[in-house]
Amino acid sequence: MKKVVLIFGLSILFISFKINNDSELLYEQALLNHYSNHKTDKIYVLKCSDIELKSKVGKHTIVDISDNIKSYCGNDSSLYAIKLLPIESNKGNFEITIIDYLIKIHAGEITMSNAGSVIYRYKYEGSKNRYKMIKKIKYPF
Repeated sequence: MKKVVLIFGLSILFISFKINNDSELLYEQALLNHYSNHKTDKIYVLKCSDIELKSKVGKHTIVDISDNIKSYCGNDSSLYAIKLLPIESNKGNFEITIIDYLIKIHAGEITMSNAGSVIYRYKYEGSKNRYKMIKKIKYPF
């Protein structure tokens, strides 16, 4: 009985580890696709607390500004940032939504303007053990 519980526990641990690694991989792919034509070396991100990201994706450094927008933006200035939404499952595919924002600070007040969004849809190819982007849906602001 103890062996069954141990095997069951290890299986859950392995599966959750695989899911977390896959989530990080999908976020990384979406960010690389989103910034493929940008010359910036920093990506300013507003993210949910349950989203795990590496500190660097490709040539881009990830800067989480969720907790202190004002310190990154400064007074009377602006900053482009993105918001990552949690991965959603849709008919066997996985979708990541990235919302672009222009953040402005004027007289100590923060305003965030939606600058559009993109949904990246991925399909898992089991035979190749990878995720393939199958669709990019862009919504203007």
